[in-house]
Amino acid sequence: MTSDQRDPNAQPEAARPGQPTFEQRMERFGQEAGAAGERLGREAEAAAQRWSQDPNVSGAFSAAGVAFGLIVLAIGAWFFADVTLGMSLPSIPWRDLWPLALILIGLAVVFRGMVRRA
Repeated sequence: MTSDQRDPNAQPEAARPGQPTFEQRMERFGQEAGAAGERLGREAEAAAQRWSQDPNVSGAFSAAGVAFGLIVLAIGAWFFADVTLGMSLPSIPWRDLWPLALILIGLAVVFRGMVRRA
């Protein structure tokens, strides 16, 4: 009988002597998963503590990241004002903007690489 043909009212098979039942196995699995989650959480917290004390990491905010965030914020505000608030803003076709976006991203990558070497 395949799993699709099983009787939904059938009783579960009895565990063999010396073998844990399904519930016992699931309980143990849950305990092991909980312990693994606790371990992972402690390791992540320790890594975050180490990184927060590293001056190279804590001062790693970049102007490129801030510029990208401001660009995304400006685009979102533009669409919000145009679509949601119904303000009549000039239409800017995407086909004219995407090459400019690629150029700006490329410049940000180049400048970021130059700053790291200095």
